[in-house]
Amino acid sequence: MTLDGFLTVLALLAAIYAVLPAVQRFRLELAWRAQGLLGIVAIVVILALEIYEVRPPACPSMLGDMCRWLILPDGEVGASRKLAFLVAFAWLVLSVLVHNRWRPSLGTIPAIAQLATELLDEEQFGDALKLLEPRMDLLARASRRQCWPQRLHDWLEEFGPIDPDSFAAMARRPGERRFSGESWPMWAARPVRMLARAAPEHRRAEVAASDMLQILFNSTRLLDYIAERRPYFGIALIGNGAFGAADFCERYLSRLIATPGSALYHEVATNLTSEGVAFALPARNRLLHFLFADAECASQLSAWKGVGNYVERLLDGEERPDYWKWLNGDQAWFDEEQFRDPVFVGMLFFDIMVRSAAQQGVRGHMWLYYLRHFARSLEAGYDSSGEGIDREKEFPVRAARLLYELTQILCGWVELFEQLPEDSIHRQFPQRRDSPGSIPHAAAITLADVLATVATSDRVDHGVALTLQIVILRVIRGFHEDGAEHSKMRAWLIEALLDGGGSVDRKRYYNRLADLFADTDYMLRAEVEDYAAELQKRLD
Repeated sequence: MTLDGFLTVLALLAAIYAVLPAVQRFRLELAWRAQGLLGIVAIVVILALEIYEVRPPACPSMLGDMCRWLILPDGEVGASRKLAFLVAFAWLVLSVLVHNRWRPSLGTIPAIAQLATELLDEEQFGDALKLLEPRMDLLARASRRQCWPQRLHDWLEEFGPIDPDSFAAMARRPGERRFSGESWPMWAARPVRMLARAAPEHRRAEVAASDMLQILFNSTRLLDYIAERRPYFGIALIGNGAFGAADFCERYLSRLIATPGSALYHEVATNLTSEGVAFALPARNRLLHFLFADAECASQLSAWKGVGNYVERLLDGEERPDYWKWLNGDQAWFDEEQFRDPVFVGMLFFDIMVRSAAQQGVRGHMWLYYLRHFARSLEAGYDSSGEGIDREKEFPVRAARLLYELTQILCGWVELFEQLPEDSIHRQFPQRRDSPGSIPHAAAITLADVLATVATSDRVDHGVALTLQIVILRVIRGFHEDGAEHSKMRAWLIEALLDGGGSVDRKRYYNRLADLFADTDYMLRAEVEDYAAELQKRLD
């Protein structure tokens, strides 16, 4: 390598640096100490070899025959220039390794947050997310003071006994405090506490990380960009347990369900393979896998809120005024349209969530009661009197088909009782009928409410109500009398259905049920005689 060639390479590197995007320049600048030290050493060695033609040292005799491969032969180009080329090549390789292997530290967080904020202010969302995504875990840990330098400082600062009635005792983080020195006398703990002054507090990093996360959680324009262009960045935001993650999860899922064709729609449509009582959750469906592979995560994030609240607002006419016109239209092509319908996809989302929780033994009903409100809203807006609608069809309009799909999902959750292991917490009968925490029993209460809503409706067509009642009676039939738990669940379900959710005109409800039961196939009626007897008892 000649001196002119070396200067040309340096000029080329400077030109490349000048045209790099801001994020890439910043990545280089963050590792400037290591890169600078490496560059200074390499430049000094190359200049010494080029200007003073310093000859390389002699090969040690202990290397023997290897020396003939290590000694650079003289020729038209001297050995010093050849060595200068090798030094430049090694510099290039080491620079690339430093760039790729370097990891950000607490001290770099304020600079990262400042650049990211500038990019977000200029709406350069893509560059901002590329900068932040690999560093989300660091930001989340720094905001909670969970990085080891922060924990070391806090441990030193809090070392020793503390007055249990003081504010400091209330402010202490919960959890086990190993090696905290709480049994030490104050005079012995005081020197240890003084060491905290020598340990960096990293308060600026904590504040910068917290502020950065709040900007990410609360920017409406950024949320739009994430939902449309970078949906899986949302997982990085909500997956680290930072303060505000649950609220962001609600807005994030709400925006995804409000956008037909989004990543959520695609994942739900391709996630319908059963695995036991639940759906398989392949890793390719990253969002569903993140939420439901461990359904405790969905429970802690209240994953039902974003989807459930949006569907409620949609059915109440608050989101898309033209939606009800579509729902009360002919459902002939619904099979081709269903995976672009927010209500249908929202119900499947609940189905995946509830079944995952049941299989994994997660406590609670995962707020499956949302489907009760969906059914009431579907009944309230139901109208099959439009032009060209055949009211004698099984499902005259799309709203009727959605009521059917909703009922099928609820029936599936009730049937989980016989599919789950005997020791499952969701097979335990609740002490109170009005607020069961187990999924099959909560689903039975919700199913009763849906039946009461449809049976007493003057809007829903008789044929639709009859179809839904038949679906529900088949669930009763499925719990065969065994003198044990199946018989108990069968009786529990019948009583829940005839209670009708507890908020209906009982006389009107029982008369409507009797009319529907009279129109039911006689073979099915014969298989649910206990239901018929209990209904007749209440009519009398």
